[in-house]
Amino acid sequence: MFAGRSKFQLIFPFVLGLSLFVVLLLVVQSLPTAAQVSGTPEPVAYLPLVLRDGTPPTPTPPPIEPGAPWLEQGTITISSYQYDHPDCVIATSLGDFVYPYPRLNHDCVFQKPRVDRMFNAITLHNSYVAVTVLPELGGRLYRWQDKVTGRQLLYANPVLKPTAWGWRGWWLASGGIEWAFPTDEHGLNEYRPWDYTTEVLSDTVSITVSDVEDQTGMTVGATIALDGNHSFMTLEPFVVNDTAVSHSYQYWLNAMIALGDNTTDDQTEFIIPATQVRVHSRDAAATYLPAAGDWMNWPEHNGRFFNIYGTWDYYLGFFAPNLDAGFTGVYDHTAQQGIVRVFDVAQMPGNKFFGPANLEPNLYTIDDSVYVEMWSSGVTPDFWTYVSIDAGQSKSWTERWYPVSQLGTFDIANEFGALRVDETSTGAEIGLQVTAVTSGTLSLLVDGTQVASWPGPFAPEQTVDLVWERPLGLTGPLTVQLLDEQEQPLLEFAP
Repeated sequence: MFAGRSKFQLIFPFVLGLSLFVVLLLVVQSLPTAAQVSGTPEPVAYLPLVLRDGTPPTPTPPPIEPGAPWLEQGTITISSYQYDHPDCVIATSLGDFVYPYPRLNHDCVFQKPRVDRMFNAITLHNSYVAVTVLPELGGRLYRWQDKVTGRQLLYANPVLKPTAWGWRGWWLASGGIEWAFPTDEHGLNEYRPWDYTTEVLSDTVSITVSDVEDQTGMTVGATIALDGNHSFMTLEPFVVNDTAVSHSYQYWLNAMIALGDNTTDDQTEFIIPATQVRVHSRDAAATYLPAAGDWMNWPEHNGRFFNIYGTWDYYLGFFAPNLDAGFTGVYDHTAQQGIVRVFDVAQMPGNKFFGPANLEPNLYTIDDSVYVEMWSSGVTPDFWTYVSIDAGQSKSWTERWYPVSQLGTFDIANEFGALRVDETSTGAEIGLQVTAVTSGTLSLLVDGTQVASWPGPFAPEQTVDLVWERPLGLTGPLTVQLLDEQEQPLLEFAP
């Protein structure tokens, strides 16, 4: 049938047809779309959830099935200096500001051999975190583990060593979260046993620690609770004035944080939604910083970005009072681990941060472990302010804390999760971590109109990391929303 035809004559019609098809396809693709002509976006594209490298997310470890929380009782042994040895304790008398609390002969303490002390440990568990409380050590929340990453989030001093800081002239930098009352700084009764009760319900476990403070006679305490569905822990500090008179006081929570295996990396970031902070204390050599009581720009001051801990040459403490955004946090970029604290802005005036920087660890420990502090108070905005509580009255507030990992940082956070939105030259990079399994969608808007959406569900153990490419000709400001199943916003941020 093909006799007498060359190979070229046989394939030429096929090649010519294919070439014309490719040219036509290129011409069609070069034509502007209706969205590019009119300036209106194309219909929303529900894209499959993908990571930065284009692969579908695979949670590691495998997806967690939330279940009922539970409580575990055990013990923890800590090496300790004998700060309560009768030879070393100095009794106080009326007229001493700290009376009836004891002062301490430090030379005597350090001449005594260290001993091992065993403390009762109450641990609250759910599928995402474990929280350990030591009632006999000031009721402190001593450990907080992110079960997704396995990391401990709070500093745990390997030794109980009295420092020379604090109103009594000594303070135990034990680690964890301590309850500082009734004075500023570290309070007066953080070192001694507190009472406690526990409660186990079908969907919640909790422990309440409390102490009747000696100077005021008031009851101070906190309830720590976990539920079965969320990665956050709920803290509810409280003060009850059962006395016959009013009292002035302060009440602060001090979290000693070490996100990198009981140390703090230079790439640790303080996440504080503020433009100015107020200096509380600083090393005298840090002359580029304002004096105590004065304000400094945040995060950049005198050409230095103080939100990154590695830029600190000297110790620094500062307040970020009355934050409107309702969250703060700390994130270690080397460990890719962070913590988020969220609170009611109407109830929470006090936020403070501290880093020891150039202070030698031997001032508070026996190794090279390092921590930073994140403080909170629902009572006062700073250490210079005291408030009064009348006889028969009480005060409490609620805040929630949860871990994040592999998120990079975050721009907005609340009890539903933490969200990062970085606008780039070609689009945006988006990070999300939720506190509970969340259906709904992650939605991206340009100039108020939705242009892309990624369906849930999202889970606490699955850090979402997306790259969105802005279509040619699509201009306008970005907004990213986490929407529930009724399309109501749970989280929203516009860079």
